Amino acid sequence: MSMGCQLLDQLRHRAYDEDGVHIVELEVSDDILGPGGAVHGGIIASLVDRAGAYAIAQASQRVVATSNMALNYLALADVGPLRAIASTLRVGRQLGVVEVKVFDAGQDDRLVATALVTLSYLTGDLSSSSKREPVGRG
Repeated sequence: MSMGCQLLDQLRHRAYDEDGVHIVELEVSDDILGPGGAVHGGIIASLVDRAGAYAIAQASQRVVATSNMALNYLALADVGPLRAIASTLRVGRQLGVVEVKVFDAGQDDRLVATALVTLSYLTGDLSSSSKREPVGRG
């Protein structure tokens, strides 16, 4: 399943749904570590964006684009895999809202980030998106 673009698709990841939430797991490698030895914050933001967008796209059956993200980094992530769990909070007429929590599974499921993501619906629905996955522009 796509991470949303070709660059991020090169990262080792897997995605699945479980108990009403969407989960994306990302393997930690040297390629995504920052100078301090922890996962780069931009990678965590991309993981949050991917998990949140897919959760709302599936819940609404519409193509989405992230319009706002409030992301809080709480701890370093350095072992992995990282697990982003996206819980849909609201599917409205114009916007969807999802809460995403990111855990470092290799650090006893340490909570490393939380986010509230708001997504806008684009023209069309998932059935009209032939080439791309339901994740919209992040």
